[in-house]
Amino acid sequence: MSNLVHNEQVKLAATFWNNLAVAALLGVFLVPAFYTRHTVLQQALSIGVGLAAAIGLRMLSHWWLTRLRE
Repeated sequence: MSNLVHNEQVKLAATFWNNLAVAALLGVFLVPAFYTRHTVLQQALSIGVGLAAAIGLRMLSHWWLTRLRE
C-alpha cells in the first residue's frame, strides 16, 4: 500500500475518533441539561465520566495521527 493511501486511512480513523470525542462532549452537557431527575452527585459523576471519555477519545485520535508516514 502506498504512503498516500496509508496516510488517508490514518487521517480518516483519527477523524472518526475525534468525532466520537465531540459527540461525547456534547452528550456530557446536553443529557444533564434535559434530564433533571438526577441528583447533583449523579450529574457531577456523569459529567466527570463523560469528560474523561471525551479527553481519552481525543488523545486516541491524536495518537492515531502519529502513525502517518512520510
